[in-house]
Amino acid sequence: MPPRAAISRRKVAERPVRAGRVTKSKKEQTIIKLSPEKLEAALIGQPLEQVYGTPPAWAEGRQQLCDAIPWFRCTQGAMYHSEGFCYGFLIDADCGTRTHIDDEVIITRIGGCCTKDSEGNLTLEKNQDSDNALVQSITGTQTSKLAVGLVIGSKNKILNRDLPHRYNIMDWFRVTNVWFEKIGHKHGVKVRFEKLNLPEKSWWAAKESPLPLPLEERDLQTKPEVLKCHHCSTESVKIYREGWMCLDPGCIDFWKIDGITPPAELTFHPDFLNFRSPPDPAVQPCYSLVPDLLSTLDETATDVSTSRIAWKGIVCPMCFKCIRRTFWKGWKCDDDSILEEEYRERCPFQKFMNMHPVPLRVVLDHFELAPIKRAILFDRKYSIPEIDDNSLFPYRKLTYNLNGVGSITHFVSNRMINSRKNGPDDLFINLQRDDLGLKRFRLQQSLVAGTLTSHFAVNYGMPYKYVVSVDSKGFDEAPKDILRALGRLSWATEKAVMSPGDKYLPPNELLMLGYFEEMKIGYHDDGESSLGPSIATFSLGAKATMFVRMKYKYFNGSTRRADPKAIGTILQNDPVLKDCMFEGERRALKKNFDAGEISQGEYDASRRALSKGRKGKEAPITIKMELHHGDLVVMHGENLQKYYEHSVVPENKLRFALTARFVKPDHVDAREIKKGEFSLTPDQVYDGK
Repeated sequence: MPPRAAISRRKVAERPVRAGRVTKSKKEQTIIKLSPEKLEAALIGQPLEQVYGTPPAWAEGRQQLCDAIPWFRCTQGAMYHSEGFCYGFLIDADCGTRTHIDDEVIITRIGGCCTKDSEGNLTLEKNQDSDNALVQSITGTQTSKLAVGLVIGSKNKILNRDLPHRYNIMDWFRVTNVWFEKIGHKHGVKVRFEKLNLPEKSWWAAKESPLPLPLEERDLQTKPEVLKCHHCSTESVKIYREGWMCLDPGCIDFWKIDGITPPAELTFHPDFLNFRSPPDPAVQPCYSLVPDLLSTLDETATDVSTSRIAWKGIVCPMCFKCIRRTFWKGWKCDDDSILEEEYRERCPFQKFMNMHPVPLRVVLDHFELAPIKRAILFDRKYSIPEIDDNSLFPYRKLTYNLNGVGSITHFVSNRMINSRKNGPDDLFINLQRDDLGLKRFRLQQSLVAGTLTSHFAVNYGMPYKYVVSVDSKGFDEAPKDILRALGRLSWATEKAVMSPGDKYLPPNELLMLGYFEEMKIGYHDDGESSLGPSIATFSLGAKATMFVRMKYKYFNGSTRRADPKAIGTILQNDPVLKDCMFEGERRALKKNFDAGEISQGEYDASRRALSKGRKGKEAPITIKMELHHGDLVVMHGENLQKYYEHSVVPENKLRFALTARFVKPDHVDAREIKKGEFSLTPDQVYDGK
């Protein structure tokens, strides 16, 4: 079968390397450690070999790969293992010493227990033992005859082929051998993978290489020599040409040839490289190499489009790229490229689901959708609010006061409020019907480049940047239901702010977030200098739990050690908040320092002494609130966002959160100010009923 066409990224020719480690300099240039006999060949500067075909699926980003390929959900590391089995393996930059890659066999280390040395090389930090989770997974896979999917990355220098993409799906492989080796001063695990489909020529084979031999013409009987150790009676395969070694790390003869430490440069024995396993129908993969998610989604089902599986990635049926679901309604191939500008061709594939509105009965477990009056049991492990059942009836008003910091007001809804015309019940359905333009965005800061938010977002009114940059639409583009929600948020903000007598700043921005099953937003704050002191949120759909806690640095009195902006990790200005770590001692020290009784140096030294030998920890949860359909929450006080952070964890069902803020006009481009202007019709103005 001729290789099919695919959108390809060409790379600059690189020098061939058959073994060694990849290391990075401070300038992120690739440097290869070569043995002397290979150095001369490497300096010739031969171009990379062209590959025979194209991968069955590919990705330019790690997140795209993991989202679309179920057998490789590993955003970091090389080996994806789960529940005692290895399902997928990545062959990329640093495969370690004594690595081999050809058209049918791959020999590499399993990773884990490693750190990077000063040159950027991965080195074993501790021994890999048989009770290690990765070791157990790879041996469990071998014993269970489970096939492993392999992916090769373009940073791999051992194959010496011009790989078309950053991550390229290879094929299914069987695990034929797992053994221990001496790696530096530690012992680690190596594995030999053998391609399952031997008769078919590998797409990563050299373009002009001959076709593989048919199975009937292969020697499938000859195996590498196996000898028994006379010390421990363990049988070990003869792996290296230089001699046989016991491969049991518990044996006194481990990693020795005739009692002598082997040379640093070892070559694989031809019998070990060249043997091939006879066909075994029991060796099968758990998944398809390239899954077809779309064929399994029934678009006529009410809630399938918002289920957990529906926001995973797919493999584009046109160009075979792994793409994530960035849009509320589905997938668009050319919208999820890491390096879009490098492609001359843009794939036109897109798939948008028939998004049938999910009824409240699907997401709410309450017998009557909402109670007449919601009963709330307050756990004394957390802050207890002031309860007001009268002033804003039919709402229950719960106020959490954080002295000197701010307040959080929870307006608890009920059946009377939710069921009224244009109320929360109607809004939940109508917002699903409206074309809002909800989308997932890339996080500005994340451990893995290109990570998307675990929610969909759209912004109306003044531009607002939270953990991502979201394009803002003017309120003149907003559907009437968005403005109805804005009316409720404006009412709640005014009632929460006017109670303590503060100035009310009407919201001029609204951010709407949509959550599918198993989506959530982690701890964060809304403390941007461009924002006013009040933030109001309106909950629709499934229940969610909101957690509020003190920020790490204010709880511990010091920043995380990984923070490059830290000055000795001790806070320069320590507010000493209530219930922070060492509150009494820190408060006394601050009092002495403010009174001039101790110097800055003495103050800092005393605070360091408090935490000496103690590892910092996250603050305990201060406030825990259950947010139900129709509830409103207003956080008020600039210091609240400065000193505290919050997270929201919805139930595994559809939920919307609409949050309104006041964005200071002097922080916005003059051309954007008009977006925040709006006027509500009488039926959009809310009166609390």
